[in-house]
Amino acid sequence: MASQLKMMVRNGWRVAHVVMTRQLGLAPRYLPVLLMFITDKCNLRCKMCGVCDLERGHSQEKELSTEEWFAVIDAAERLGTTLVSISGGEPMLRADLYDMIRHARGKGMTVHMCTNGTLMNADKARKLRDAGVSTVSISVDSPRGEVHEHLRGKGTFEPSLAAIRLLRETAPEIRVGINYLITRQNFRNMSEMVAFAESLGVHQIKFAPIHTNLLHRLKDIDQYADLLFTPEDLRELEEQVKLLSNACAKSSLLTTSTAFFSGIADLYSAPHAFRCYAGWAAIAVGPTGSVTPCADMDGSLSVRRRPLDEIWRSPEFHAQRKRVQTCKSDCWDTTNTELSLRLRPTALVGGFLQNWRDMRFYFGGKK
Repeated sequence: MASQLKMMVRNGWRVAHVVMTRQLGLAPRYLPVLLMFITDKCNLRCKMCGVCDLERGHSQEKELSTEEWFAVIDAAERLGTTLVSISGGEPMLRADLYDMIRHARGKGMTVHMCTNGTLMNADKARKLRDAGVSTVSISVDSPRGEVHEHLRGKGTFEPSLAAIRLLRETAPEIRVGINYLITRQNFRNMSEMVAFAESLGVHQIKFAPIHTNLLHRLKDIDQYADLLFTPEDLRELEEQVKLLSNACAKSSLLTTSTAFFSGIADLYSAPHAFRCYAGWAAIAVGPTGSVTPCADMDGSLSVRRRPLDEIWRSPEFHAQRKRVQTCKSDCWDTTNTELSLRLRPTALVGGFLQNWRDMRFYFGGKK
């Protein structure tokens, strides 16, 4: 408990530093969150995801090796990083995943992993536990199998649920969350999902609306057009989000912030403006070493040419931060948007309790 409290106090100081430098447009000294996209490969072909297209696009360039990822983590340590989020693609396709987790933990960092869950088994659950992963989020897009599988593919629903149960039974030290992608096909099931998540014994559930940018941006829209909301859907979507928000308020699960809920339906008509902290609070490192403030941006910086801490402090990366300041992309995601909403001064004060509970989810304590 003492070490957890010490880490939270240290994070509090660094958050204050990041907020101040973002408001002044300065380069921050610290990098709180490292986003590691360790592979473009995936065992699924989800209807809305552009990772398959990314995989083909990067086929001529090798992914970072284990040692190269270790160097990224070492550089992040020099920047004071305390949270590493590992995703892909499907991160469990890399055999060295556990080595990366162990290396980050050895540097005093907390490790979160996002996965589709379908590759999980008891042995891998134990390996994740022994490597020291703190939290795992698994994609489940409906309490109804046929709806989930319309998005993720046939035969994916039960393996994802089995992964949750395996982690809860085999590695109860790992805190488990669910990521739910809101689409035109499943938005009427959202409020049901809260009770369903509770029945699975998870600690957290996050809801995010479908985008046409971010990791979906290289996907042909015609391939997932039936998932996108039409103007005629928006009034009902707003009503369903209110039902969902009310269900979450009655639940003990950690979940999406009230501010985030309020902007979900508006994403498709009049997106809320917010001060984005991509490049200040977090950085994205791609499978082949590209470095950008967020996954929606392209850039020429690479950890294969310069260490991450040098990139973070460089004029070239600060120029990318300035692009964030003028970014017009319509984003409402559970990474940079949610983080940015939580870092607003009013939210840091008024949302203190929820922020504290979320920090305990990632840094220690089951609730």
